[in-house]
Order: sequence, then structure tokens, then C-alpha cells
Amino acid sequence: MNIKDLYEDNIEEYEDWIDEDVAENMSRLYYRGVACHDDTDDRLLAALIWELKSVEAEDDTEAEIGWFYCAESEYLEEAIREYKKRIETEDVSRSFFESTLVNKEMGEVLKGEGFDVSEVESKELRIPLKEFGKLPVVGKKVPSYIQSIDTLDKNEFNRGMIKIIFQKNVGALEDMCYLPKSWYDGHVSCCVKTDGKVNGFLLVHAFPSGTLMPVLYYATGPDSKFNLAYMMRYSILAALDRYPEDTTVIIKRRSKHIEALTGKMFPGAKGENARAGERSE
Repeated sequence: MNIKDLYEDNIEEYEDWIDEDVAENMSRLYYRGVACHDDTDDRLLAALIWELKSVEAEDDTEAEIGWFYCAESEYLEEAIREYKKRIETEDVSRSFFESTLVNKEMGEVLKGEGFDVSEVESKELRIPLKEFGKLPVVGKKVPSYIQSIDTLDKNEFNRGMIKIIFQKNVGALEDMCYLPKSWYDGHVSCCVKTDGKVNGFLLVHAFPSGTLMPVLYYATGPDSKFNLAYMMRYSILAALDRYPEDTTVIIKRRSKHIEALTGKMFPGAKGENARAGERSE
């Protein structure tokens, strides 16, 4: 079997197998991947892409496997073993996944490789943009100090990010401090700017497919509760202005706070059926 590591520089070679939104992540700091090919005809047999988590925390580095491919379930064994070799060099203590791509047969292979696997409701909600337009919060005025991040220069944006990264935040990405302002949709993403300082962000990423995903929703200060609502209103209206109503918005329910918020916004909304698993390394 011919083994290849996946990088930003070679990911285009796999465009027939890897979703364009997944492939985009290979340019980010903590994403890794491995592919297993047939020795004779170079056919792709299996592949994995994962993200390192909690890298800055001593002895607590984890890896989340976010994408799976296997031509036949048996080939997944080799991909997992190659994955194991690579995470050992990164001192990963725990691996985990939640995926709609893992079928029953793949789940059995993963169990054989030491993962505790179960069927779950995905933490990821996929909501049509038009449903956001029906929320009560949309029908009210937005103060002028809620602004698109396009109005911020690079230094203003970076100062605001540094302030928030060093405070408790909700939905922050592992590599958020390394992502440029251009990674976010500048029209839909917004900020709270008062007294010349940025005191909050609602940051939204637009994937190559056009799917939207909020990744940071946080404000500080005595008026933070109101400003969070104002930012949501701004971003929803901006998204409806820029994208079709059937655009998919992905919400990852990473915490109880986000789960409670989405429960109020979209009561009864459910994630897809998925399989989740974890193992200690």
C-alpha cells in the first residue's frame, strides 16, 4: 500500500473524493491528513483528515477526525494505523470523531481499532438561511456602532481579536489567533465598536460551497447582552442581502450555552443521525 500525507499543496489531487469545504481546511495550521493508495494502480483506498485540539495545553492535545473515506471498510484499518503513527509524534492523548460518513461496517472497523463507537444525533445543525429571517430579533433597528468587519483595518481587527481570545469566548476555533480577517465573510461578519475600540464580534465563515458557519459570537461590557442581539440582527440581515434564502447555515452545538440558544431559536431542530467514537492514545 502506498501512503501519502495530505497537505494544502496536494489536496487538489483528491477533489474527486474530498468535499471542497473539507479540502479548504488543509490550509489551516492544525489540520492533518493521510491517504492510502493501491500499490499497483494508485487507486485511493482510504483516507482520513483530522484537526489537532488543545495544542497549547500541556499533555492534553487531542485529535478530532473530521473526514473519512474508504473504498471498502477493510482499508480503513490501514488508514487508522497510519493515523496512529502520525499522532504519536504530536503527543495526542485522545482521539474522537462524530461523523455522518461512518456507516455500520466502518463503525465495526473503528471498534476493532479501539474506539468506543455509538450512534448519536449530530451536534451540527443545518438550518436554511430563510429560517433565520423569521426570528423576532430580525425586526428591530440596529445601532450604528454595530459595524461590518469590512470597516475595520487589519490592526483594529487584530486588537479586537487579541482582547477576546484572552477572555472567555464562545465557539472560538482552535487556530483563531492565526486566521486572517479575510477568512471571514466581511459583509456578514460584524463587530461592536464603541469609543474607538472593538468590544465584540459575530464572525461568520463562508465555505467554498456557499454554506455559512458562525464561528465566534461574543461581546464584553455592561451592554453585552443587548449587543449580542444587535450583532445577530445585523448578520442575519446582511446574509439575507447577500445569499439566497436556501443557503445552509451550519451551527455547531459545541457547548451547553450554544445548545440552549439554538433550542430557543429553532425549537425541535435536530441534527442528522451520526456515529461518534473516542479512544485514549
